[in-house]
Amino acid sequence: MTNTTTDALTKADEGDAARVEAKPRSRISRYDQYFNVREGRVVLVKSLKPDVKKHGRKVLAVVRRITDEKGFLTKTEVDIKSEVLARIMEEINADVEGISLRTKPPVVPLEMFYHNMSALQDKLSEAQLDSPENTDLIADLTEITKFAQDEFATTTANLKRLLDAGECTFELLWAIFTPNTLVYRHHEYVEEDQVLKFRAMRIQTYSDKSRYWKVDCHIVTNDGNKFGLAYEPFYMCIDEFVGARKIKDLDIFPLKYHADAAKIRSDALRRGRQFAGFGKPIVMETNGPAMFEKRDMLDVPRQYKFYSHGRIIIDPKGFRSSNPNIAFIPTVHMTLEPESLTEEQLIILSAYRTGFQFHGAFGDVVMDPRTKQFFYSMVKQHSSEDDEFDDIIAGKGKGIVCLFSGPPGSGKTLTAEAVAGITRRPLYSVSAGDLGVYPDLVEEKLGKILEQSQRWNAVLLLDEADVFLEQRQPNDVTRNALVSIFLRQLEYYQGILIMTTNRIGQIDTAFKSRVHVSIPYPELDEKARRHIWSMFIRRYREATQKGGAGYAPDLVSEEAIERLAKERVNGRQIKNTFNCARIFAKELGEPLSMGHIDQVLGINNWGTDHEQAYVNGVKES
Repeated sequence: MTNTTTDALTKADEGDAARVEAKPRSRISRYDQYFNVREGRVVLVKSLKPDVKKHGRKVLAVVRRITDEKGFLTKTEVDIKSEVLARIMEEINADVEGISLRTKPPVVPLEMFYHNMSALQDKLSEAQLDSPENTDLIADLTEITKFAQDEFATTTANLKRLLDAGECTFELLWAIFTPNTLVYRHHEYVEEDQVLKFRAMRIQTYSDKSRYWKVDCHIVTNDGNKFGLAYEPFYMCIDEFVGARKIKDLDIFPLKYHADAAKIRSDALRRGRQFAGFGKPIVMETNGPAMFEKRDMLDVPRQYKFYSHGRIIIDPKGFRSSNPNIAFIPTVHMTLEPESLTEEQLIILSAYRTGFQFHGAFGDVVMDPRTKQFFYSMVKQHSSEDDEFDDIIAGKGKGIVCLFSGPPGSGKTLTAEAVAGITRRPLYSVSAGDLGVYPDLVEEKLGKILEQSQRWNAVLLLDEADVFLEQRQPNDVTRNALVSIFLRQLEYYQGILIMTTNRIGQIDTAFKSRVHVSIPYPELDEKARRHIWSMFIRRYREATQKGGAGYAPDLVSEEAIERLAKERVNGRQIKNTFNCARIFAKELGEPLSMGHIDQVLGINNWGTDHEQAYVNGVKES
């Protein structure tokens, strides 16, 4: 619920909500409450005595204005003395935060009577019509309704004038945020309009003493463990401003004040219906904004926006398992059934989903045509899942283990990306170095990776796998243990595993028998290099023509490509050279030409020793 006056520099005798009327109310008493530092106790000073004798009824409510040690008003609370009124307030505010209607006495913030004004009037009209004999109920409702109307008369009048102009002041923002109503904000990281359910707001103070409203809202989401209601994890606030501001210019505001409220609501409902059932991992193609998180030098989590292109997998469970300390993962506190969501719950479904981005082009792979066709058939048939043949022992023999060997930049990783593309699966890429060198740790990490890859139905790429493949030696216990662990884990893996190595001649004999497809990748010859250069230039020409950018085909002629093909560089070096030349040309405002490419080649001065080739400070693999 709302606390409108926390940290507000308003003296106790000022303000609409704290005003003491000259005319006494018959059954409302008022106190000023403060903490006596010298005596170490809370002190209540009566400021208005109720006239209960005149009306023959008990005190209806006690209004307490609470001040700090400097005499500034911090908040105003109302103790409800009438059991009848307490039940009505509980009924009206059944799911509102920040109120204590089950305590003795029940306590609510004064501002609740502003938000409940219409509901109390409706209850009074209903009682007068249906229960005229219940004089106590009618008397209580009449008294409290008049109290609310008088107490917030100035607020109501001021707010009406502001709302007529579509504006609000910082001090009156609490009055337009009614508990449990839908609010709108534009999510800056994923660039999506988001609808949330408002729960509470309170004024807080920055270190420079400036104030802001902290806003809490509910969303429906999958936190990786449970599906249901959670608090929006991103910090939502409205910084203090002077005078009146257009409501539509606030970072977050009630949906009903948005010019396109109906469209935003329908779009959110459609999105909710689309994603509500996303429980199991789902592979999708994406092209748009996304976000990731990393911690800064002070270990403070920071979110960053980037643009995601290609294949992703939506997997809240896997994401939480891999990133247990990510700050933007909410925690579900009330579980819901996805198939039983109300329309409102569908509308407030989270605007973003957690998962993983993968990188994934079989036509661009430079490979012997017969080998290419055979390999294509193998992976396509495995993906069809209609082969009933199994090993003698159930669960064994259902995977495909591929070994790609050759120098860096010869196309091994590109082939793995292409396999993911033709099987329409994500590519899960892991470097053997990420697994460590200690057998126990390697076994644990490798087991999790194989399990997650199989659960995602992903193509698993284990890059630089030499440490697991090398021939075991009698005097190297640790390496022997690593090879044995890998062989054992591999036995029951049922997915597609691709491993790369630079040293095919040193593979352990036991491992050779477990490889289904072993493809050598020779160092690129002139024909292969011509193919790769032509591919990048063709793609660039298509992209620039489509985007309207400048491109002069004669500046990279066929003769120039023939000359480039004679350069002793590998595939990855070609890619990096081309990208650097493209960026360089763009910065100069010129169309890409051979001059730009030659300049990059001259700066890098790559030799023929690919084992020692470095690109951008990273050793080629």
